[in-house]
Amino acid sequence: MAPQTSLEPFVNPQSVALIGVSSRTGPGAFNVLEQMMGTGYKGKIYPVNPKGGVILDVPVYRSVLEIDAPVDLAVISTPRAAVPGVVEQCVAKSIRAVVIITQGFSDASDEEGLRLHREILAAIEGTETMVVGPNTLGVVNTFINFNTSFITFDTTPLPVGVVCQSGVFLAASGDFSGGIGIGIDTGNTADVGFTRCLEYLAANPQIEIINLHMEGLRDGRRFLETARRVTPHKPVLVLKTGSSEEGARAAGSHSGSMAGEDAVFSAAFAQSGIIRVDDPGFMADLNRTFITYREMRGNRVAVITISGGAGIMAVDAAGKYGLQTARFSPKAMTALEEVFPHWMHPDNPADIWPAGMAKGYREITALALDQILSDEAVDAVLCITPAYLDPDTDPLNIIGLIGDVAARHRHKPTAAWIFGPHKHKYCAMFAETGLVVAYGTPDSAMYCLSQFHRYHSQIKNVRFPAFEPPRNVDQNRVRDTMAAGRDAGLTALNEEALDIIEAYGIPAVRRVMADSPDSAARAAESIGFPVAMKIASPDVPHKSDVGGIKLNICSAGDAALAFKEITAKVRERIPDARVNGVQLQTQVSGGTEVILGGRWDPQFGPVLVYGLGGIFTELMRDVSFRVAPVTRAEALAMIGETRSHKILAGARGREPGDIDALADCLVRLGALLQDHPAIAEVDINPLLVTPRGCLALDALIVPG
Repeated sequence: MAPQTSLEPFVNPQSVALIGVSSRTGPGAFNVLEQMMGTGYKGKIYPVNPKGGVILDVPVYRSVLEIDAPVDLAVISTPRAAVPGVVEQCVAKSIRAVVIITQGFSDASDEEGLRLHREILAAIEGTETMVVGPNTLGVVNTFINFNTSFITFDTTPLPVGVVCQSGVFLAASGDFSGGIGIGIDTGNTADVGFTRCLEYLAANPQIEIINLHMEGLRDGRRFLETARRVTPHKPVLVLKTGSSEEGARAAGSHSGSMAGEDAVFSAAFAQSGIIRVDDPGFMADLNRTFITYREMRGNRVAVITISGGAGIMAVDAAGKYGLQTARFSPKAMTALEEVFPHWMHPDNPADIWPAGMAKGYREITALALDQILSDEAVDAVLCITPAYLDPDTDPLNIIGLIGDVAARHRHKPTAAWIFGPHKHKYCAMFAETGLVVAYGTPDSAMYCLSQFHRYHSQIKNVRFPAFEPPRNVDQNRVRDTMAAGRDAGLTALNEEALDIIEAYGIPAVRRVMADSPDSAARAAESIGFPVAMKIASPDVPHKSDVGGIKLNICSAGDAALAFKEITAKVRERIPDARVNGVQLQTQVSGGTEVILGGRWDPQFGPVLVYGLGGIFTELMRDVSFRVAPVTRAEALAMIGETRSHKILAGARGREPGDIDALADCLVRLGALLQDHPAIAEVDINPLLVTPRGCLALDALIVPG
């Protein structure tokens, strides 16, 4: 792996070769040289164009090899057919950093683009040369007025690092991140991707917060490990696009079909401390929140408002994002009661308008804000104030006043929600204080405060626990069973799946195979009544769908008859199915049916699925996901995320299920998937959770 400082030639180049620079200049020319000179870059620039000559009074080289000085960074904007050859020249010139602006490689619809893409990778293989792109705007560094883009754009300098797969997040950073310090558009990600950029920005002292715009990911496992090292020290926010279920992979198992791409990404982000931002409108506000405030010790918020209706909206938003409405202490209540009208009882939200009209709006605002921020029962305050008039002439302008009070309480966020025709000017003036973030909606304010608190309470300075493999597993039994299935040409393991999960310490129901009515009768007697009977066929993964299950068999005669009925029904519905007989099981009653499953994900490897089991699995889709393996704490978190957790916990007088045993099953299943990559998909459905443990009643494994 390249060292963390390896991206310095991209971000802080002392010299840049612009290969394929246009001789046209002026508006509409999209000339990289003209843009770079206009934005004030102080390093050396070497234009390269086969025609030679002079552009904007700068001598032009015919080839990068003609440059008689060291070059830190090459920016290529030649026609695509020429790009691999130019990259080879850059390697020969010992240029370590290359940005390829040109499009038409892996993003193209023709085979030629893919071939050229492979040639670029071949040119840098085994060398120290790195590539950002193709199909990229490249790199922005506002700290040194550096920008490799062919278009000119304005941006606000902020200590924010941006890594994206679309140049719009750099060119329009004001909309998405609120500004930018260092930005890297990885484009088609031929070489340099998210993981290396994340490592670099984490080590860069100029960057306080990192933003990712992610469409896809190549090295999910390494990215996950890197993020776990970074997030406890710097907040990482991600806007993941392409979240529709159309990307979910169709699979033979329930869990395979439910573990779509987007759900897996969400699980990976949660496990590594990355904050996923679903609404791009919140990203800029969230950046300002992290940059402005120091900490938030709890989740209790207070609202100071001049409008009762607006206050209610703010309280609703607080509840929506998991914040609590603070209950004021007796001391704070007494201070407010002294200035409130006698007919008005102070509450949260605190409507100060009547008191302000009677005793001075500025005075009451200052008193209320100071008293509430001093209250130990309050962790943050949202001030609701209007922008009806221009702040230069508005008698309700309390920007400086709020800033003064906030400065005395830096350990508690003081936020503002601004509404009215002049709110943008108000927000800008609040930003200048460096003490208060002004939000455009109550949702944005409360969302940002909730994520800020979550980071400081759950992610910052956290040490992610190492996975401890479970004891008492029989890997050889798993390998032998998988090999036998492979030798038999089985595309799915049904009855054998229970043997495999049992080898990893997951309890399974007592079971016996039978291949005739007589053997079914004897097997039923040996197990003890009542018994359940299931078709044994590698071609019937979902037995209930074809009448392949019979319950409540209470005699040997019933068992023989059930054998005939089940096998006949399956042969009628799936004539080509291979029927090996039936499996008889002890019929277990009570408990709660859940599903445990997983699949092999191309980005992250093994992924676990947990949720409500039985026949309603896909209908309810009450599921949670994690990248495997998982620790015990992660397994418990998976269980707690689902609505069915209330059932397991003993809702409506039910006896609680053994959640500790269920968590142990998840840990063991994750270890099974990690240890045996030959397992592409696995279902344990249902796993019966009882007050005294868990029992797998049915399972399915799809080999890779």
